[in-house]
Amino acid sequence: MARAPLVVPASAFLVAIVADAHALAAPACAVALPMLLHGRTRVVGAFALAGLVVATRFGHPPMIERESRTARFSGAVVGDVRSDGDGAAFAFALDGGPRVRVRLRHGGASPGDRLVLRGRCVPFDEARNPGEPSRRAVALAEGLAGELDADRVVARAPPDARDVRTWGARVRNVLATRLRSVVREPEATVIAGALWGERGTLPQAIRDDFQATATVHVLVTAGLHLGVVAGLVLAALRLAGTPRVAASLGAIPCVAAYAWVSGGHLPSQRAAVMVSVALLAAACGARFMSWNALALAALVVAAIWPASVGSLSFALSFSCLAAIGLFAKPIARALERSALPARVREALALTIATQIGVWPLSAATFGVVAPYAVLANAVVVPGTGLAMIAGLFALAVAGTPFAGLTAGALAALIVDVIVRVVAAVASLPLARVWIAAPPVYAIVAYDVIAVAAAAMLRRRPRTAGALLAIAAGGVLACTIPFHDGRLTVTMLDVGQGDGIVVHTPRGHVLLIDSGGRLERGTRDGASPAEIVGERVVVAYLKRHGYRTVDVLLNSHPHGDHVGGFAPAIRALHVLAVADSGQRYGGRAFNDGLREAAAHGVPVRIARCGDRWSSDDGVTLTVLSPCGALLADGKNDVNENSIVAMLQYGAFRMLFTGDAGFETEQRLLARALDLHADVLKVGHHGSAYASSPAFVAAVHPRIAVISVGRHNTFGHPAPSTLATLRRAGARTFRTDECGAVSIDAEALTVHTILDCDARAAAPQR
Repeated sequence: MARAPLVVPASAFLVAIVADAHALAAPACAVALPMLLHGRTRVVGAFALAGLVVATRFGHPPMIERESRTARFSGAVVGDVRSDGDGAAFAFALDGGPRVRVRLRHGGASPGDRLVLRGRCVPFDEARNPGEPSRRAVALAEGLAGELDADRVVARAPPDARDVRTWGARVRNVLATRLRSVVREPEATVIAGALWGERGTLPQAIRDDFQATATVHVLVTAGLHLGVVAGLVLAALRLAGTPRVAASLGAIPCVAAYAWVSGGHLPSQRAAVMVSVALLAAACGARFMSWNALALAALVVAAIWPASVGSLSFALSFSCLAAIGLFAKPIARALERSALPARVREALALTIATQIGVWPLSAATFGVVAPYAVLANAVVVPGTGLAMIAGLFALAVAGTPFAGLTAGALAALIVDVIVRVVAAVASLPLARVWIAAPPVYAIVAYDVIAVAAAAMLRRRPRTAGALLAIAAGGVLACTIPFHDGRLTVTMLDVGQGDGIVVHTPRGHVLLIDSGGRLERGTRDGASPAEIVGERVVVAYLKRHGYRTVDVLLNSHPHGDHVGGFAPAIRALHVLAVADSGQRYGGRAFNDGLREAAAHGVPVRIARCGDRWSSDDGVTLTVLSPCGALLADGKNDVNENSIVAMLQYGAFRMLFTGDAGFETEQRLLARALDLHADVLKVGHHGSAYASSPAFVAAVHPRIAVISVGRHNTFGHPAPSTLATLRRAGARTFRTDECGAVSIDAEALTVHTILDCDARAAAPQR
């Protein structure tokens, strides 16, 4: 690193910040202080101590730690507004307080608006389901202190022109409106994504194609985008007769302004520093030193926001650039023997190097390996540059009718080609290889081997290639689901709903309900129930490498139980669906029926006596409904829920859907053997289910209640909790415990969160 003296000190700075984040500041200080006494290590020790100081002073921004009461909160919208079936979301600066993320259920907002919201401020969650990313860690890296769960807008005022915090979002909103006046959708959103990182209104199918082909990075403002802007500014200044030095220096504030307008996110910060260093080098007539530039970018980003150092975005950003520095030139030399033009060889080398660096982290983020990523990026990256130029031109002339529409049509044509290429590549065989998230140790080992391979790439390219292949194979091997020969039942925390995954000893998967929420209207054609089912239940199955669902059982068709019905069939191989056979007008349920028909998935109406058996001794037997469905009461949909008993050896678990007293009485009247080790408490612990006689007949040792925090139904009812306590059941609730996993053989319970002792303590 003789030519890159900043790399080691910058690494020490970053390591110190990471050490502080893991409560290791004292040991790090003990290591750094002696380094100051030796000439060769003095600079490294000084940078390490500086990192500790920065982390201590600025690395722990205040976060909301306690939930507030429902109240009114005033402030300004300081971020882009994104809408989906679950409402509107945006960054919101509280008056005299921190910046929070708002989830607004009813009403809308525009960037810069002054709002008074009625809601409740809550801390960001740690992970509430196995393998789920910590929303708190992500928010910390973004500078958000908490979440404001708002039900409505109480008052609204126009933006305050003097509030600097809102300027960036307001500028983006004006540009987006101007762009959409001359460019149709969805091409306008793709161009907006390339120009300033907008993705909020991109159709899910197109977004999935970009993710599947590892080209989603073109929709995040980073090095490619700032490089295009810097090149355009330089070209314009040079054409105007500006000397080289002045043009290079004059482009730097333009790059900084562009990064600010795009939102100033971590990738744009990193790119802005590196492009600025390159422009300085051009002004001085010096060679651009990439490793020093990368180290300087890391220092600047870490100093601005130390909490971002441990984020996935930080790792992706700098892994990409480090891989280019390690592999791009050797790969370009290797391609010199081909007949490809020099520019094509250079672009291909950059694309291959980038994929070497980022694919394990991308796989951990999206759960997908993209075998055709190099092919897709070879077309999409240069195409994005052209789309940006065309989009900027369309913005410039949007006020002129003919010129604006012509420029907009040209930009849309370029984007249409990009989207078609991405869709074509995504449709190739094995274009989407879903894998479980690779563990951290596998990614670290891969990175170490990749650095070793880069060191020998020039002299022993075949050995280097073999090392990379072995390392990649090792990462993939770590994602293969491991069947430990045990039956586990995991009740996911899906909020006010049910989503239960049964994993049998030989790897079969039963999905008993699939999460969601009650559907009370839809927004923008999206079902809020399906959003929950996809984000929680289907995401959990993908993260853990489950690609086949042997049986998807819908206890009944309410949205809080069938939110993942359609998403699971779209994303996974569902072999069969068991349904209660009720007619219902909910969007999630009917979407699921349509997807089942389209994918040829058989839907069987379940009735008492039906049984599913696996080859490893697990059976699921339907106990209710029997015969004709109830049809004369207001709770018939719930009372007609499928009730089923899961058995494996001596273990028994009873699932009751949302069945209430009437169904319980019918089961008792049939003198069935209802005893079970575990009871999935009916209807989220409602006061109209889990009667004392029924609970006594089941006599569970463990009771699990799937219930949403702050639900408006009063679930679980005090009477139900008292009934379970009198029966001697240890009671676990997803609102307090997060996801609850049960090991059938040992009859042990594991929860994601530390539960309230009153809820989890044995009552025998």
